[in-house]
Amino acid sequence: MLIGLVCIANLELIAQFNNSYTVSDNQEFDKIKFSLNATNGQCFIEAGDESGILNIHSNSPTEAQPLFKEDISNRTKEVKVKLNEDQNSLLSSSISKRLFSSQAVEEYTWKVYLSKLKPMDLDLTYAIGDTYIDLSDLPIERLKMRTGTANVRVNYKNGLGNRLAMDTFMIKVDMGTMTAKNLHLSNAKNIIANVGFGKVKMDFEDAKILGTEVMATVGAGSLEVLLPGGSIPVRINVNDSPLCRVKIPEGFVKSSDNVFLSANYTNGQVNYINFSVDVAVGNVIFKDSNQ
Repeated sequence: MLIGLVCIANLELIAQFNNSYTVSDNQEFDKIKFSLNATNGQCFIEAGDESGILNIHSNSPTEAQPLFKEDISNRTKEVKVKLNEDQNSLLSSSISKRLFSSQAVEEYTWKVYLSKLKPMDLDLTYAIGDTYIDLSDLPIERLKMRTGTANVRVNYKNGLGNRLAMDTFMIKVDMGTMTAKNLHLSNAKNIIANVGFGKVKMDFEDAKILGTEVMATVGAGSLEVLLPGGSIPVRINVNDSPLCRVKIPEGFVKSSDNVFLSANYTNGQVNYINFSVDVAVGNVIFKDSNQ
């Protein structure tokens, strides 16, 4: 049902959709900027078929339908979607999913399918609920993700990394959790994490070659990093306090008060992981996958 139509230079559309919503490809744009605001509920994201740039399917009741808004600016297709869900159903589903986090695709309230056709920027916001995001073999240039108390799992399948060199992979976790499997396959130049009271886990275990900057701030929450296990040089710079807990793997050499180097690290290297971490009262744990 059409509820609004505004024309300012380009066509801007605000509407509701019932069970599905599709953005079709055309020659008017070269790139997609997709913004998703999920106030609550369960959301599943992965690569879809090539029939559309973006496809969203909903199991939500009609009284809690999502809104979308789309526009084209400077040959970039901007799509904004707000997903809503009944607050009562949200509470029960959130509790059950926290206890039973393994679920089939059809059990998610929202299913979002992204195209491989054109480069994409993702801006994802999750308040409450559980989200599974599989970015395997997708052309993502930038990713920004914010969570309230939501639980988010990000995955790259082995051999199916980002199709492009990603500029920035940015996450902000307030009281929820975020787990990133095979994060090295994002091909991100910069990885930025801001952890409040929640928990973030980064997995680089299977990385073979990588040159990236990881910058993290941790308040009262926790950051856990699974390192490549000696295959890639690692430099860790931690700015800590007496109230926090920091764990560095065995075999790392302390080169100064706050800097730790892996045994295979030498000055002047290009392909290595550089961690810069500020922690207040939380926990920061680095694990070597070989230990």
